[in-house]
Amino acid sequence: MLSLLMAVHARTHAGRALAPHLVLCAAVLLHPGAAQAEPWTLERCVARVLSGHPELRAADRERDATRSRGRQAAAFASPTLSYERGKLGTRVSGDEHEVSLRVSQELGGPGARGAARAAARAEDAVAGASRESVALQLRGQTTRAYRRLQADALSVRTLESLRRTAGDLEQMVGARLRTGGARYLDVLRARSERVRIDNDLIESRRALREDQRTLNSLMSRGPDEPLEGTDSLRFVPLADSLGEVLRAAAERPRLRAARLEVEHGRAGVALARAGRLPALSLSAGLDRVPGSARPGLGAGFELSLPFAPWSAVHARTGEARAAQGSAEAQLESAEREVELAVRNAYGSARAAEAQVQQFDRVLLADASDAIRTATQNYQAGQIDGLELLETLRTLRSIELEHIRALLGYELALIDLAVAE
Repeated sequence: MLSLLMAVHARTHAGRALAPHLVLCAAVLLHPGAAQAEPWTLERCVARVLSGHPELRAADRERDATRSRGRQAAAFASPTLSYERGKLGTRVSGDEHEVSLRVSQELGGPGARGAARAAARAEDAVAGASRESVALQLRGQTTRAYRRLQADALSVRTLESLRRTAGDLEQMVGARLRTGGARYLDVLRARSERVRIDNDLIESRRALREDQRTLNSLMSRGPDEPLEGTDSLRFVPLADSLGEVLRAAAERPRLRAARLEVEHGRAGVALARAGRLPALSLSAGLDRVPGSARPGLGAGFELSLPFAPWSAVHARTGEARAAQGSAEAQLESAEREVELAVRNAYGSARAAEAQVQQFDRVLLADASDAIRTATQNYQAGQIDGLELLETLRTLRSIELEHIRALLGYELALIDLAVAE
């Protein structure tokens, strides 16, 4: 059985190393100003969310209610106790009064309780599949928040490193200006690049705090409680083919729930048909009749006539068949929607995978070498300040775009794993 989410969670142990600016910060998620943060793996975060999220608790209570309705449907009707006293207000002696005390029990029609139990089991199965669907979506939300938080921390550390580099270059250009080897415009360009990196850093820190609150909220923690992620954000190619993913998606909770709704519809039709048979009611008790000094035992039975043309049983059967037809149509719609979602998510994952590979194979190593070479050439007077700062700007663009591409790939894998 394919499990894409488990493959996503295994990023800790596989993948190629990131660029030098990214290696040290791939797994660090620290709340600003926190002295110490508790380490959290992705699976631990998911387990925390699934252990007590309100949506899951609501799904559990709904399933409990479904089971209670099932027990009600399969139970016998409550017995009734009746008391009758006749000839009151007439001029007769006390011995001529008629008295009856009876207990009655409705037994229902043949097969009615069995059909009710079958319908209740089908409804319970639907509720169970719906709960699994909620759990799957919560797992996806938690994984998205965790990956975004990782990418934010990665961006912050990368920008902090780039800011130090930009500050060094600004000082270098300022020193050259004092000796007449550079123009003031070069200093202004260096300062502008540093400020641009500062602005990016401000935005990345804001996003880091926002995604931290999102993850803490999912885990029912305080919004600003610090946490540290221990998993690494690394690229691992997608190994599954589209056919394998589609076969696995056929067992997604939404589709299983839709198939179970069809079974529930069939059980409803069987229950409605059972209601077309006469229902039996029995009664027994004590009857006292005129002329008798003591009451005697009495008994009786009743049969309903549901096949009468003016009864509601025919309408109930029509309603059940219509509900079954609706469930079959909804199953067909769900199958189409899930297949489309999986195909689109798979295409997005493959596209994002190709983008990440472009950075890994072509750009990252060359960009890191380029800034070192440009710095040396500038110190040797072989290039001017404009070319030096353009190299820094290119490095900043490549590293941030690489993080975005890596995050986009991870998010595409999550979409693929929870598409339904």
